[in-house]
Amino acid sequence: MKMSSVWQGGFARLWGSVGVSLLGTQVSMLALPLTALGVLHASAGQVALLAAAGTSPFLLLGLPAGAWVDRWPRRELMVRTDQLRGALLASVPAAYLLGVLTLAQLYVVAFGVGALSVFFDVASLSVLPALVPHDRIAEANGKLEAARATGQTSGPAIGGVLVQALTAPVAVAVDALSYLASALLLRGLPELPAPPAPAQREPLLRLVGEGLRFCLNHRYIRPLATGAAWLNFCVEGLLAIFVTHAVRDLHLSAATVGLVLAGANVGYLLGSLLVPRLNARIGVGWAIALGAAMHLGFLLVAFAPRTLTVAWLTLGFAITAVGLAFWNVNAVSLRQATTPSAFLARMNASNRFLIWGTMPLGAGAGGLLAGILGLHAAVIIFSIGAPLSAVPVMLSAVRSVRTMPAAVRTMPAAVAEPASQPAELDAVWEPAS
Repeated sequence: MKMSSVWQGGFARLWGSVGVSLLGTQVSMLALPLTALGVLHASAGQVALLAAAGTSPFLLLGLPAGAWVDRWPRRELMVRTDQLRGALLASVPAAYLLGVLTLAQLYVVAFGVGALSVFFDVASLSVLPALVPHDRIAEANGKLEAARATGQTSGPAIGGVLVQALTAPVAVAVDALSYLASALLLRGLPELPAPPAPAQREPLLRLVGEGLRFCLNHRYIRPLATGAAWLNFCVEGLLAIFVTHAVRDLHLSAATVGLVLAGANVGYLLGSLLVPRLNARIGVGWAIALGAAMHLGFLLVAFAPRTLTVAWLTLGFAITAVGLAFWNVNAVSLRQATTPSAFLARMNASNRFLIWGTMPLGAGAGGLLAGILGLHAAVIIFSIGAPLSAVPVMLSAVRSVRTMPAAVRTMPAAVAEPASQPAELDAVWEPAS
């Protein structure tokens, strides 16, 4: 059988890079907070601060990142950031084995890896349309989400076993190796130069302003950003305290927590595979809204009983993971399809600032609420809040999107004029009959 064209042009290497690095990241997502808890005896607030340190670069660097990425060759940028992330993470097991590991170092490593991830993610989102035909973008994003789901499914289980067998700090070395493997895969991508330099270099602030204005004026990107910002705030707040809650309140072992997260992520793989059928049945817009509403599954996590605790936790996370896949595949594809290619990096950076910038705020809120109300009460609050992210989608034009829009080829002429919404943006999609 002839190979689908989505795998041509370097996409297979990008897919492999995403899969292997996500596998390692899931190990660290469990190993880093367990290092803080078990080795350095951190409090719930300090563990939440560690989560905030890892996501705060999206708030601090998210806006200018797109303009900077536009000025650099993207393949080289992705390779270098992978190499540096691997080196930073490798310092954790090295310091532990030398007996000099501190909580301050974990904060620095988390912040550094997060800062490098800002640039990597903006670049990787911006290169996808250059690697696959336009009519395959949604399919390619579905395959990328499936790769992420595979890493998310196996990573926590592997991480839990490694933490118990090797200790949490040494398990972080797996993530370091995964970034180095990702860098090797990306070296084989076709040349992906930066977009042509303008005849006159524009000030950074103007470029940043154009990207942010584009997102805030866009009939689809604005409501998606609003919903995702709230969703990320709630989910990050919950995740920042969940490991502490599971270990100290529910008395689960590291291996058990890893198995819960691994089992739950099977839902993400399932959801990413179901997206094409779901879109055909109910349309892209309703699939996005359904994905947000399915975060009601967190209520099973919040109210897990003392008997069958692991089953309730796994089911709750799995339901939300299916919904997250519905959201991610469609929201990313819709933004890419309705953004001119020359504007992708700035759009992605501005969008990441808007939707990921709330993550450190959520993590900080998680630590604060846990300290004031207790871990369990904080989990309940975030579980109730997460599904409300469906509201901005339901009240916007996104709800009416039936199929993926045709590609936008030209730059919006009015993008630099904030007084009114550009006419081009009103016409990026016309409903199918």
